Amino acid sequence: MNPTWERTPSAPDMDGALYMDAVLRPHRSLSGAAFKAMLIVMIVFNAAVGILFWLQGAFPVAAFLGLDVLALYLAFRWNYRAARAAERVRIGPGQVHVASIDAGGREKHWVLNPVWARVVREGAGVLIRAGKIQIRLGAFLSPDECADFAQALDAALYRAKRGG
Repeated sequence: MNPTWERTPSAPDMDGALYMDAVLRPHRSLSGAAFKAMLIVMIVFNAAVGILFWLQGAFPVAAFLGLDVLALYLAFRWNYRAARAAERVRIGPGQVHVASIDAGGREKHWVLNPVWARVVREGAGVLIRAGKIQIRLGAFLSPDECADFAQALDAALYRAKRGG
């Protein structure tokens, strides 16, 4: 294996013990149940306001009140779809494997010999550098999560370079 990232069509077989097997996903602050509850509250509130306007003869307002519920529903649906994206890092003896999974489920895979890898904290996320080529992981993580992940990643690379 040379000192650069190699693109592979699928996930490679990882022989031996894994020093790291991490899946990173963007955090979503609102669960599915909480989203349903919020949407129900919005619908009930808008229905009450819509009935009030309807009784006063301003019936077009009721239709517009339904549009904001639709917009809210669509925004959260797109947000939850984007949350299906993930990054997976596996480090074993002699191999670093990084997989990027987009919201549609399509995967991209890269492999590298851990001898060439270094962990760098620069900007958002954590970089794994090999020569002039780098891969950024966890750009969506908080600074504390980034620091913890970088430390764990560095320790796993250290073990992989030394063979255990």
